[in-house]
Amino acid sequence: MNAAAMETVMRNVLADGRPVLDIRRTGRTPATPDQDRVWSCSYTRLEDADGRPVGLAVSLIDITAQQQVQLDADAARRRLALVNAATTRIGTSLDLERTAQEFADVTVPDLADLVTVDVIEALATGDEVGAGLVAGARLRRLAKAPAGIAVADTLAPLGRTLTFPLAAPYTQALADRRAFVIPRLDEQAISPAARHSKAPARLLKQGVHSFMMVPLLARGTVLGLATFYRCTTPEPFTDADTDLAGELVARAAVCIDNARHYHREHDTAVILQRSMLPQHITPPAGIEVAHRYLPASDVNEVGGDWYDVIPLTGGSAALAIGDVMGHGIQAAAVMGRLSASVRALARLDLDHDELFHQLQAALDDLADPMLATFLYSDLDPVTGDCRITCAGHPPPALITAEGTARLIDVPPGLPLGVAPTHFTTIHTTLAPGSVIVLYTDGLIEARGTDIDDRLAELTRLLAQPVPTLDALCDRLLTHLVPASADDDIALLVARLAGPPTSTNTLTGSAVGSP
Repeated sequence: MNAAAMETVMRNVLADGRPVLDIRRTGRTPATPDQDRVWSCSYTRLEDADGRPVGLAVSLIDITAQQQVQLDADAARRRLALVNAATTRIGTSLDLERTAQEFADVTVPDLADLVTVDVIEALATGDEVGAGLVAGARLRRLAKAPAGIAVADTLAPLGRTLTFPLAAPYTQALADRRAFVIPRLDEQAISPAARHSKAPARLLKQGVHSFMMVPLLARGTVLGLATFYRCTTPEPFTDADTDLAGELVARAAVCIDNARHYHREHDTAVILQRSMLPQHITPPAGIEVAHRYLPASDVNEVGGDWYDVIPLTGGSAALAIGDVMGHGIQAAAVMGRLSASVRALARLDLDHDELFHQLQAALDDLADPMLATFLYSDLDPVTGDCRITCAGHPPPALITAEGTARLIDVPPGLPLGVAPTHFTTIHTTLAPGSVIVLYTDGLIEARGTDIDDRLAELTRLLAQPVPTLDALCDRLLTHLVPASADDDIALLVARLAGPPTSTNTLTGSAVGSP
């Protein structure tokens, strides 16, 4: 007990006469040398009949039991607050590394002074997580908190792959699927791990005195480990700390597993969609085309955007572009079915209205019907005759041979899959050198921006001269698409051949130049 501090208080009370009530003192007695006890101390000056101090009345009450109840209640409130924080702060995205870092940040310093998160390497590389650990464990470090302290620098950096043999504590914790705790870290405690790594000895020298590993388990699969260290907090990890860590790790594991499943589905959808887009477009003579497909960023699911150029009888070409509403593998699969139907129906030389109704019927046949926007145009390179039909799709744009740009006024119609309806076809004639631009809504939609402003920006960009159609596509994507696209984008540009009209040529004339 801090006797000197107690005597100082007593002397002050004796000197000025002001009582001091309920000062809390903590210490240990010979009866319980391994347990802290708490006393409530009160001091009052005693005076004689003339008001002269003659001593002190001291009251010492052992309130250890009451204090423990209060401490337990405070600890329970802190644990509940930490669980609530984990619920709101972990899993804000479907990014694997960010989710792991969010977990590490939440648990420091309320549960541990240092936390690392390591996942099985197969998970970090996008492969299937295996069930066995017969050859040991390979773990990829995804998160560490806090950064910039000496003990954290002792540990492996982010992105490092750590290999542990079968007998190592890390591997055993994964295999046993339960927490591995060393409440008091000392030379004897680190001896099993010291055979495999020098890190435990370095941590001990850095002041780490308590250690805990908890497996990341989600849906019956072991994903990795969260490791907790205490170096500045004097108390060792307790059973209550282990239970709290288990609850927090369980929440983080589900979020990490969600990110894993999302990335696998996202990658599958991208591969599926790219495989269904036309690989080699060969337009008929007299028409030049350029095209682009840009998937959504990793934090957004891939959609069902597609395009195609289909040669027709008589030397004409069909220009098609569409967008299946929805995301993921299902949208990509429906896109593939719809694009294949368009290619087959176009070669039958069906009237536009009949072709659209056949596509409507194809969507109605799906077990889980989906909606799709679609724009279809057939262009005769000889006469310039062009017919355009739209089903809820953004309007096409036109760059005239004189270099001006405008949107083509096409009745928007209803998306395919809404209800049986009549689709209106417009007829126009394109002059030689004209360029028609088809695109999906991802090119022109942006959060917080009016769609009319975006369309105006599109036509402004189209009116600026460029040397090639590929350069035109690149300009549109560079200026209209943010670094992290919210939606995937399909872009199809076709130019009707014509005689040279400018020295800045693009197979006869510059796009956007007179």
